[in-house]
Order: sequence, then C-alpha cells, then structure tokens
Amino acid sequence: MLQHRIPIRIFLTFLVILALVVSISAQTGIAAITWYSGGEAKLTLETIPADTSSSVILAGSTSQKILLVTVAKKNGPTRTNPIPLATDGSFNVRYLIKDGIGTYTITFSGSEQSGSLKYQGLGYFTIAVKKKLPGNLLGLELNNKVIEFVDRVMGTTVGHGECWDLAQQALDQNLADWTRPTTFGLPLNPETTEIKAGDIIQFRNLKITEHLPGGVTKWETFGAPDHTAIVYKVLGKKHYTLAHQNIGGKRSVIKGDVNLAKVTGGKYWIYRPVALMIPQ
Repeated sequence: MLQHRIPIRIFLTFLVILALVVSISAQTGIAAITWYSGGEAKLTLETIPADTSSSVILAGSTSQKILLVTVAKKNGPTRTNPIPLATDGSFNVRYLIKDGIGTYTITFSGSEQSGSLKYQGLGYFTIAVKKKLPGNLLGLELNNKVIEFVDRVMGTTVGHGECWDLAQQALDQNLADWTRPTTFGLPLNPETTEIKAGDIIQFRNLKITEHLPGGVTKWETFGAPDHTAIVYKVLGKKHYTLAHQNIGGKRSVIKGDVNLAKVTGGKYWIYRPVALMIPQ
C-alpha cells in the first residue's frame, strides 16, 4: 500500500496546484499577443493583464525609431498615436480607454526610420473593457504642459518650421488625445467656455479689421488657407497673446497678440489639449 500512497499524494498535490493556477489565471487573465512576421524580434512587451478596467499599461522596449499604437473599438472609433520612447527604446505608459465599454483591438506598428510615414505591423491583442473611464481622466487637461513646452522652444525652429509643427510636437510629447491633422483636442466655444493658456487655435482664411485712433485701419490675416497657433496668454475675452511660427516670414516660435472680437472674415476653432496616455 505504501508504494501506491506516495504517487497518489503527489498526484493530488499536483491537482491542487493546477486548480490554483487555473483559478488565478481566470481571475487576472493575460492578453494573448499575436505577432506579425518579424514583430516579436522588434518589440518586447511586458505582461498585459486582460482585465476589465478602463485603461491599460503598455510597457516594454523596441528596436524601432517610431512606435505607434492603434486602439480600435469593435463597431466604433479608431485612434492612432505615437508612444514616446526613451533613448534605449523603452516605454511605459498608461493608455486611457476613452470610447466606453466594449471590445478593443490594440495594435503596435513601427518604423526603423525617424520621420517615416511607412510602418510595419508588429503585433496586436484584444481586451474587453467593462468600466467607463472616470470623468477626471476623460478630460485630463494638458494646458500647463503645453505652455512649458512652448517656453522651452521659444525663439527656436520646431520641426520644419511650419506652424502645425509646434502644436504637433507639443501634443505628442505630452501624450495628448488628438486626431491629425487639426482636431487638437476637445472643441471649445469661446462664447461660453473660458479659454486658457495652452489651448490651440486653428485658423482658416481669417481676417481681422481694427479701426485705430486717428482714422487708421489695421488689417491682419491668419491662414492662407490655414494657420495653427497656441494661446500663450489670455488678455481678455477673445483677446490673446499667441505663440506660433511661420508667421510674418519667421519660421521660429514667436509671440504676438490677436483680437478675435474684430474678425471680419474666415473661421477659427479652439481646442483644449487633454491626455490620452500618462507616463508611468
């Protein structure tokens, strides 16, 4: 009998351990990653819990110069944004799922060339979100960070010196939620919403006419057809100091005032920059 009891005890112990592992796995879950050809050699991901929260930690390292993440909700919207990389290719961000309860496919793609517009798919996984993102994270403002970026680059040329480059880098470096080319965040109504330093303005063939003392008339135009600027300081209702570049023939970041209460033609839109990812 002794010869049979030892194997049985070992077997029973194994069943208990197996049941415990299965129970833990069922509770925590691990998102299964599907790799595209060659993707596993170019991207390393830390374990991603397949939980039901409204955010997901994306951490790991890559040999790519640019890493993009695309988050697509089943029968819903798709967002594609760059993930900031450290000098050694590592990254660690908390991605905020902003489009509500549902099933999401999260895909990574990358490029070995900085500034490239062509990307290779690396891998993807699917998660089920069963909780809505809390309101304090849904509209987490980045205005102060945008102004800090502007202060760092004031007087220099950002990117290729285009007006759009300033907003693009300010938003991407601060992990903002925005849609290229010109939806820079949450749309604002300047008639009813307080505009803040750090908000972003998109102009379209805008004309401003001001009648100054002494019978002098001043005309200004913003956008031929488009121009992008960042509100640097609020001087009054619809009256702002802007930070922008590629204005008046200057391709470096400068400041200048604008009075949008004097608009006589064209259009403009104002956006509030908000977070999509949070550095960990």
